[in-house]
Amino acid sequence: MPNSVLPVRSRLASVYPPGEDSWLLLDSVRVAPGLRVLEIGAGTGIVAVAAARAGARVVATDVNRFALSELRKVALRDRLAVEVVRTDLARGLARFDRVYANPPYLPTRLRERDADRWTNAALDGGRDGCRVTARIVRELPQLLRPGGSAYLVISSRQSTARLAEIRDGWRARGGSVGEVVRRQLEGERLAVWRFALGRRRPPTALARRGRARLRGTGARPRSRRARRGATSPAPARGSRSAPGGASIRRRSPRGS
Repeated sequence: MPNSVLPVRSRLASVYPPGEDSWLLLDSVRVAPGLRVLEIGAGTGIVAVAAARAGARVVATDVNRFALSELRKVALRDRLAVEVVRTDLARGLARFDRVYANPPYLPTRLRERDADRWTNAALDGGRDGCRVTARIVRELPQLLRPGGSAYLVISSRQSTARLAEIRDGWRARGGSVGEVVRRQLEGERLAVWRFALGRRRPPTALARRGRARLRGTGARPRSRRARRGATSPAPARGSRSAPGGASIRRRSPRGS
């Protein structure tokens, strides 16, 4: 792997080193200058560094403060446009053109969890190996800009049935899923899946709950035009708006 995309090797045992899965995710990085890119659970940040070197504006998240400290040093040293944020996955962030993640995917029961909290955070995928993967996919409609896409590492160690549920659920919401790269290892097959939004953005959980309530009452959702007409009646003939009238303030998107 070219040295130009490698961050400084961390000397901290608390920062999990990149492995074959990390390099596979790096193979899927194709970004243009100016794109907004997010790496979730960045660790040493090899994807974040590569995207920034290509000219993207990058945000890298992790819960591990040691990993983010090391990545921040690399960004400052090489003058890269990488902002590091300590948060749970991508909570509180705005929308991005590309999202990359190598979530923990090892099936792990409670008694199998690693004693070191940072190692466990990097490896523990829950009983089926899909706990974090499912959480990320659920959040993608709020993370991706129109035309955006996300790239997630998938392992044959994860539950095949649960992965199928995640994939089919995304497609049912109007998105597309496809495998972009694969690598066969001894006893394991790794892949990167690309999740893309459809022409119509998948509905958020709040919107789905609202539709469910409407179905229960037999009512039909009003169109945007109908809602506008109900809340903004036309002024009577000959009337004029009062000078200095208040304008409607629109709430900005989350994190913007």
